[in-house]
Amino acid sequence: MADVAKLAEERKKRYLAAMNLEKPDRVPIRLNFSGEFISKVAGYTFQETYYDWNKNVDATRKMLQKIEGLEMVMGAANLWWATLHDALGAKYLRFAGRDLEPDTMFQYVEDAYMLPEDYDDFIENPTEWVATKFLPRVMTELSEPGSYRFTVGLIKGGFGLANQLALGGQGMASYQQEFGVIPSVTGVSKAPFDTLADTLRGLSGIMMDMFRCPDKLKKALEVLVPHNIFYGMATAQGDTDYPVFMPLHRGAYPFMKMDQWVEFYWPTLKAVIEGLWANGKRTLFYAENIWTPYLEKIAELPDKSIVFHVDQTDMDKAYKVLGGRFCLSGNVPNSLLAFGKPEEVKDYVKRLLDKYARDGGFIIDAGAVILDDAKVENIEALIEAVHLYGVYK
Repeated sequence: MADVAKLAEERKKRYLAAMNLEKPDRVPIRLNFSGEFISKVAGYTFQETYYDWNKNVDATRKMLQKIEGLEMVMGAANLWWATLHDALGAKYLRFAGRDLEPDTMFQYVEDAYMLPEDYDDFIENPTEWVATKFLPRVMTELSEPGSYRFTVGLIKGGFGLANQLALGGQGMASYQQEFGVIPSVTGVSKAPFDTLADTLRGLSGIMMDMFRCPDKLKKALEVLVPHNIFYGMATAQGDTDYPVFMPLHRGAYPFMKMDQWVEFYWPTLKAVIEGLWANGKRTLFYAENIWTPYLEKIAELPDKSIVFHVDQTDMDKAYKVLGGRFCLSGNVPNSLLAFGKPEEVKDYVKRLLDKYARDGGFIIDAGAVILDDAKVENIEALIEAVHLYGVYK
């Protein structure tokens, strides 16, 4: 037990040093696995880990037993505990075993759950609007606000969420005690634009809003800033050592033109990150796809306030513009982990480390969340390569 605790402390020290632009003993390994990859490695169907929380927690344990050298995990296999959503009659998710085949990844049903005429009420009080308008539209058990059914639905949802968080926390604690792994993140937040585009207005809706009602859109984004800061801090449960996870996608190039990005996406994203940093919380700026045109704007953020994650952004330019002020992470291609050979993975990792990790401030990771098509032997090759070529002398 003492050896495991020491291992966890060494990994934490290594991770924090890299995020603070220092040279640790070795480049940290942070791999963000999907629940589907974890389920597959553990030998469970997606349906089993979506619906059985004990198997959900056990799946990560089985993966850690099978793949040696993993240093961090985000927690249990799946964030989408299907029974919680089923209990509330959620319309926006489809799950394996209920709507889909047992080994089919969950699906998000995108729609304009917020209408253009909702903007004024949303801007006036977003929390009240979510409770009285959004939830009744997307959950059958909450369709009649003020009713007995609605009250029972809130109670079920509250107890279910509390149970999920408690079990997930217990799972993470057990992984650390058994394997010496540390959390890669604590807490989650979003760009206000992504909050509106992902969950409320949908892609087509928010695209039209940028032209039809730009002022209301910008005001709605602004009122979300304190909420997204609060949510990031609340879900971190007081921790300020590890970064908050912020998956960023609607702002990727070329989803919108540079002038649109500067006008609609960046100001409130910047405000959320700065608000988190003012509370001592660093952000894992998980830049999905391409963010190359925006690097100079991102450089406006306070030093060390983010870990900039590279998926398909130009790595040379990211290193030139952001390196030395922000820790960088990434960017082993997911396609290489899925379809490449172990020696190809090792060669790529060596080139990556030789070029971008020599001065510290670098964390190895896949470009994006690792899906179930990745090969275990390629994950093992990545880990081996870091141990061979990522040691600081």
